[in-house]
Amino acid sequence: MPSAASLAENGLPSSRTKKSVDLNIDAIMDTNGSPKPRQTKPAFTSSMYNNHSKKHDHYSKPYYYNQYGTSQKRLYQRWARLIVVVLAILLILSYLPFFTSAPAQTSTPPAYERPRDQKAPAFAPVEPSVRDQILLYRIIGNDLPPRHKEGQTLSNLAFILQHEQSFPNTRKIFLLNRIVDPVNEAAIIRLLDEYKMEYIRAPFHEEDYVKMDFRLEDFPEKDFLHSDDYMHFSKVAKLRTLDYTYHDKNLYAMNNNGGRNTALRHAKSLSNTRWIMPFDGNCFLSVNSFQEIRSQLERYGHNTKYFVVPMTRLLNNSVLLDGMDEKPKTPEEPQLIFRYDSEEEYNPNMRYGRRSKLELLWRIGALENRRSLNRPVVPWEAEERPYSKDKGNFKTVGWVFRLFSGNPQQEENKKEATSIRAFNRLLAIQNYLDALDEKLARRTFRQEHLFLFNENEIAQIRYSLWSGDPDVRKMVDHIEARANTILADIEGRFAPEISQHPGEQDQRDDDAGHNEDPLAARQFLKPDFVVRNEGTAQPRNISSDDPNFLGPLADNVTVLALARYFVGNEKYGRWAANLVRVHFLNEYAIDTQEEYNMARVIQDKGHMLDFLSDQGYSFPSLNRVPRIVPKYGSNPIPIPHDLTKVNLAPFLDAIRILHKTQTLTHKEYVELQSIASEFLEYLVNSPTGIHLAQLPDHRSVLYDLQVAALATFTDDLRLYLRVANRCRMRIGKQFSSDGSQPYEIAFAQATMPLPGTSADFDKLKFHYETLNLQYWTLLARAIQNTGISKDIWHYAPAGGLRLSRAVALHGNSGMTPRLRPLLHMAHAAYAYSSKDHDTRNMMNSGDYDALKKRLSQVGSKWDAAAIDQSLNTDLSDQDGSKTNFGIPVLWMAGIA
Repeated sequence: MPSAASLAENGLPSSRTKKSVDLNIDAIMDTNGSPKPRQTKPAFTSSMYNNHSKKHDHYSKPYYYNQYGTSQKRLYQRWARLIVVVLAILLILSYLPFFTSAPAQTSTPPAYERPRDQKAPAFAPVEPSVRDQILLYRIIGNDLPPRHKEGQTLSNLAFILQHEQSFPNTRKIFLLNRIVDPVNEAAIIRLLDEYKMEYIRAPFHEEDYVKMDFRLEDFPEKDFLHSDDYMHFSKVAKLRTLDYTYHDKNLYAMNNNGGRNTALRHAKSLSNTRWIMPFDGNCFLSVNSFQEIRSQLERYGHNTKYFVVPMTRLLNNSVLLDGMDEKPKTPEEPQLIFRYDSEEEYNPNMRYGRRSKLELLWRIGALENRRSLNRPVVPWEAEERPYSKDKGNFKTVGWVFRLFSGNPQQEENKKEATSIRAFNRLLAIQNYLDALDEKLARRTFRQEHLFLFNENEIAQIRYSLWSGDPDVRKMVDHIEARANTILADIEGRFAPEISQHPGEQDQRDDDAGHNEDPLAARQFLKPDFVVRNEGTAQPRNISSDDPNFLGPLADNVTVLALARYFVGNEKYGRWAANLVRVHFLNEYAIDTQEEYNMARVIQDKGHMLDFLSDQGYSFPSLNRVPRIVPKYGSNPIPIPHDLTKVNLAPFLDAIRILHKTQTLTHKEYVELQSIASEFLEYLVNSPTGIHLAQLPDHRSVLYDLQVAALATFTDDLRLYLRVANRCRMRIGKQFSSDGSQPYEIAFAQATMPLPGTSADFDKLKFHYETLNLQYWTLLARAIQNTGISKDIWHYAPAGGLRLSRAVALHGNSGMTPRLRPLLHMAHAAYAYSSKDHDTRNMMNSGDYDALKKRLSQVGSKWDAAAIDQSLNTDLSDQDGSKTNFGIPVLWMAGIA
């Protein structure tokens, strides 16, 4: 019998006693380190062992070996041979990698990557191991008609992707530079994705763009755009001057040099970059042009950091497909190639259209003979930087093609084409930025909203009336009394006349028992000044008798419209609309509007189409005004002889109220917009209007207020934004640092009819200074109500006085009635500006404290005297003409 030791060597249990201890840690510990429970049976068992385990328990281990010892030994021998074979195979396989070649390693990144959106791309440079790669960037921007044809960017990009060859050891990356239209950007990305091309983005952020403002204070003269010097500029000079005012907007939205510098920084952040080619988006490299550039880079690149690539403009992109690839004439502005260790970048303060690339070419000495950079520049433009320390360290190599921009007159190699290209570039930039401003403004602007009166405040006053507010009730009583006076004055001037709609037949029933169909005939009123001339109704020329009739007429319409809004009496609104119809639309007035009695059965004896009156989208009745109001003539619009004697802004708000209350039909409202457009055209383009715009006193401020009001009424939002932004240039000119108004003093001196006393002159001076501030405050409140342009109330002109401070410094304790509306409207302007965190500290300023103190002196805006003053149209100016001294009707109801 084998000994216990021999059994142990073979891995079999020995005949030790039960007191022996197994020290195998793996056998007594589980996987997490906890002790295993002892096993009473061997780890491996058989069915026979299980059958005999109980019977031979006292000698189970010796018995197990005796019965199966021989077969067990053979089993172990077989397992040993199998293990040796497996080990031999594994040893052979382990030597196989030493006899196979390893795959070639490359440092080239993936052919396509989708970079993350970054607000301001910043790339940290990495120390290279081997710098041998060329990075070719194409900077893709926005289309700029008329400089570019619409869609030209996408079509040229598609041409590049389809026809430009792949170049050895060259990585092509497209930079999407401030693409404003997300649909356009998505189309560009889809095209790049289709060709598996890399791109990075310099995204356009609206919240950053809206912070950019116009540059209005850098000119040698205040209000320079209305100066004599500017007036005598050529068209190109005027366009360049305007282009400067867009400087900061241009820098952000176009990002011309900013995009080029982004490409430079991105390339320098990559470890294997050697040459950087930040080319314009329309640049195309042929095979020969690239080979020429590359050979020169390899030849001179050890000592040269900058390479200048001349450019030629194509009139037809298809010439690149005819197989001819020879160097063309290259007279156009070149592109630049940078070595990875170059220190120069494009000037970030040079906007698109203002020598953005030429400045760097001049700094490195590549444009030494260009006269354009040696000409004296206007004083407000940024000057070029001095020469670079790398001046002269450049070579001119190869050539590059610029794909067709869509206008052949701009691409020809002629002096005229260069001038046209420069002029259209300036036009395109300003048109693009104006369109961008308008696009952002239209998200909140609504043409039907009130302009001078605040939409929310006037509604709140009406709610206060319904809630029983005594102050509002007092104001409404005064409105109603004034409205009744107006009605008593005008109702008797109209004679009744029965008019039929065109095509309608009189189908009145002669039977007295039958009711007349109210839709068959309508009653209209003929104004008594209409005279018959050869059977045609023609209005008498009202303006010949009263050249300033438009002012009182506009005030009467405004009073009646506000009475309709607050009192709710439809008669006030109807007669307000009648005044508009007669004096502006050449229509008859309407005496009464049809009252539909649904309980009364109307016999079918009216018009043949009356049965359709309760059909279609107009039922239930959206507008009870007859759809067709006859005209009595076609008199032209009544343009007043003196544009400085009327303020149409409240009147246009009254038209909006009448339309909202369905007192004017939509057709009439649209026709009034057309008339207002003619008036606006006259103000902007006539010699009279242009002269008013150039005046340095209150008349130009009223002009700006009129143009802004008409622009919003006619939905010409771009013109409104232009006025709202540029009017700020006048503030620094009209107000001295001590609060005086020198141009109003000069105007008062010129209007003194006869040499008078000092007291008379002081009174006249105070009148025009107050009038000027009233117009300014109205314009500020209107811009605040519109809410789509910069607030002018706290605008600080260079070396001048803020408008808010000018109001605070103005006053005369002996003339409080004139100051009451001005100070209350100024208080409302302060309240609006306090919403802006940049001007919130103005509410704690000394100017605001002084304003509050003076408000307590002039009295409440709800005083009967203040309300009567705002409703009085019988005041006379110095020349005897009717005026309200610049005080709008019911200024306390939604303006203050």
